[in-house]
Amino acid sequence: MSAPHCLVVGTGRMAGGFVAPLLRDAGWTLTLVGRDNAVVDAINRGGIRVAIGAADEVRLSGVDATTTGDPDLGRRVAAADLLATAVGPTALEAVGAMLAPLLRRRLDRSPAPVNIVTFENHRRAPELLMAGLLAAEPSLAVEIGRTVGIGGAAVWRIISERSVTGDGVRYAANAEHECFGDAVSLLAGAAPSDGSVPGMALVHAFDDRMVEKLWLFNAGHSAAAYLGWHAGAATVDRAMALPDVAAAVEAVVREARDGLDAYLARRPGSLPLTRRPVEDILACYADPALRDAVARVAREPRRKLAFDDRLIGPAVACATDGAGPVALASVVAAVLAYAEPADEQARTLRQEVALVGPAEVLATVCGLHPADELSGLICDRYRQRDESAVAS
Repeated sequence: MSAPHCLVVGTGRMAGGFVAPLLRDAGWTLTLVGRDNAVVDAINRGGIRVAIGAADEVRLSGVDATTTGDPDLGRRVAAADLLATAVGPTALEAVGAMLAPLLRRRLDRSPAPVNIVTFENHRRAPELLMAGLLAAEPSLAVEIGRTVGIGGAAVWRIISERSVTGDGVRYAANAEHECFGDAVSLLAGAAPSDGSVPGMALVHAFDDRMVEKLWLFNAGHSAAAYLGWHAGAATVDRAMALPDVAAAVEAVVREARDGLDAYLARRPGSLPLTRRPVEDILACYADPALRDAVARVAREPRRKLAFDDRLIGPAVACATDGAGPVALASVVAAVLAYAEPADEQARTLRQEVALVGPAEVLATVCGLHPADELSGLICDRYRQRDESAVAS
C-alpha cells in the first residue's frame, strides 16, 4: 500500500521546517508548491534539511516541490490525500483563488471528501482561504463542510531561518513539536481526522488553542522583537540577553497569561488550559541556536496590532478584567514607534502615527475607541517613549 500524500501550498519556514517533518514522521510523502523557482529547484535537487537547535541536521526523503504555475498542478491536487497551506495570512485569499478551479475539477471527478489544513498563525485563516475559494468558484459553497473540510492548525515551533544551499534547502528550528488541529471543521474519516497524522492533536475547542498560541507565546515573541529593535539588537536571543528587555518581555508574558485566563473564564464552552511555565516560554525566545532575526519577527506590525491578535487581544482581556496591562501597552507603543527601513508596512504605519497621532491609529488599526482607558494608557506610553527619544 502506497504512503498517503499531501500537497502543501508554501515552501517557506512553516512548510519546510514543520509541516514537512510532521507529515514525514507520520509516514506521508509531500509536494510543496512555491512561487520561487530557485527554492523549488533546490528542493528537487537536494531535498530538505531541518536543523533542530544545535543538533545534527535531519534530511527528509519523500519530499518534492513544484511551482504555482505547474500545468500538472490540477492532477496533483486531484491525487492528494490532504491539502494544506503554509503561506502566511496575507496570501491566503490569493491561494484560495488559485486552488478553487483545481478543487472544483477534483470534486467533479470524485465525491471523495478532502480536508485542507491551514498552518497559519491567524485565528481566521480558514475563513480567509475560504473567501478566496468562493470568490473564484462560488459553486464550492455547497461543498464546504460536506466534501471539503477547512480547519486551522496551531503550531508552537519557531522556524527562524530558511536558506537555499548547493545541496537543497535548510530550515533552522527549535525542538517544539506541539500542534493542535480543528476537530470540528475537518471532515471525519478524511485525513488527518482519520488518525493518519499522529503528531497533530485534534481538539474541539480549537480557537482556544489558537488564542493561547497567539496571546501567550507570540505576545512575548513580538515584544522581544520590537523592544530588541529599539535597543539595537539584531536577533531575538540578543534582545533577551539585555536585562531591561528580558524583564519587560517577562512582564508581557505574565500579563498575557492573565489575559488568557480571564478570556477563557468568560468564554462559553471554554475549559481552563494547563498553565505553561513562563520560564519555558522565555527560554524559547533566548535560544541562541535559532538566531531569530528581529526584523523577521517584527514584520507586518499592522497585522500584529489587530483587535484580537497577540498584543491588543490580551491587553483588552486584562483591562476588561480590571487589570492595567502596562507591559503590553508599552510594547504596543514600541510597535507604533517601530521604524525598520526595510519594512514597508512599518514605514506606512509610522507615517500614519506622525500624521494623525497614536489615538487615531489605535482606533483605525486596533479598534480601540480614543476614549478607551487602554487607548489612553498606550498613548501615554507612546508619549513617554517619544519624550525619552527627544531627550536622548
